[in-house]
Amino acid sequence: MTKPLDGHVLTSALDTLVKRPLNQADDAALVSAAKAVWYSNSDLEGELVAFLSCHTDEVEVRRAGYLLERFTRFTCVSDLRVSETLNALELVAHWTCGQPVTPRTVTPLRRRRDELAVSWGLSEGLGLKAQILMPFQTRHYEAEQRAVFS
Repeated sequence: MTKPLDGHVLTSALDTLVKRPLNQADDAALVSAAKAVWYSNSDLEGELVAFLSCHTDEVEVRRAGYLLERFTRFTCVSDLRVSETLNALELVAHWTCGQPVTPRTVTPLRRRRDELAVSWGLSEGLGLKAQILMPFQTRHYEAEQRAVFS
């Protein structure tokens, strides 16, 4: 049985993840961050405040925002947790001065970028790294995690 995520697990994982391009993300940190969003009862707003207090680089903050929003798009996350995550992301919106970049033209499939990443002003997304998260989204795994955190 896995012990519950507590403390600043998400902050620590995000700190590791934002230092490199997202398509080169550390697998363990990516899984840890996703599980903290999906299954823990941690205070996402508090975690994000702790993260923002230590990061001044705009690209790193945008990467963190992208990751958190991306985690809300997986089916294993509860509606309540999606709402909490999106509310916490308002802190990032206030922190970043510039408007998010939005795609203006249709891009051929071979050169298509992650539209969510583009909306966060990033030229990279998770890409194939998202596949690492697949085993942690099964109904069986989700039920185990919900039992741990209940």
